[in-house]
Amino acid sequence: MLTGTIRAQGSGFLNQLRIGFGGGVNMAQIVVLESYNIYEDLSGASYENSYSNMLQNIGNQYFVQVEWFSKFLIVALKPGTYTYRFSKHNEIDFTNETVEQETPYLLRYFSVPLEARYSFDFQRFRPYTGGSVAYGHLLSSLDASNETFIRSKFTAGVVGGTYIDLRYVILDLNVAYNFGLHNITNKDDRYATGSGETFALDDIMLNDLQINLSILFSLQKQKHYSNVECFY
Repeated sequence: MLTGTIRAQGSGFLNQLRIGFGGGVNMAQIVVLESYNIYEDLSGASYENSYSNMLQNIGNQYFVQVEWFSKFLIVALKPGTYTYRFSKHNEIDFTNETVEQETPYLLRYFSVPLEARYSFDFQRFRPYTGGSVAYGHLLSSLDASNETFIRSKFTAGVVGGTYIDLRYVILDLNVAYNFGLHNITNKDDRYATGSGETFALDDIMLNDLQINLSILFSLQKQKHYSNVECFY
């Protein structure tokens, strides 16, 4: 009798799981906490430093998605590779000319976002809203010798979207905005720019907007729809 109860509980837990995979695009937004320069102008002239616009910073992500769901609550885990792009524009005023330089950056993280969602049931469409936290570990940057970024990255964010039930698969379309919780640059190696062409990196936080599409498969038995049931 005890064995039967344990099996029933295990079966119920599996029936509340969904697994799948997904991907999407992101747009990085750089928040400058404190600016630094590799050169010091003794005359007191300032440098023009700026980062590329959010709409120009197109990156991507690919992940595995595992979900546990109840009637309205959903907990989703989305480990995968998340790549961010941005660039820094510098202008230095010398005696006879102004030197401009554009420095591109590409950061690739292995991240593990954890999302909690509250959904609303409209049969085949289940819109939801929720929040997320994530830990990321830096795998590589554009310049392999560049050590100016710390390895760990923590974020928190908000997410919203909808599930679309296609009977045999479930689509998850969502938009998320993530806030960086700390500076991502290495203060000790600020001037270790590797190639020698880049300027000292500022203290920055990395925010990002994500648009994702996932394909999920439920371990629960497929729903049986009535022949006369219509969805509008």
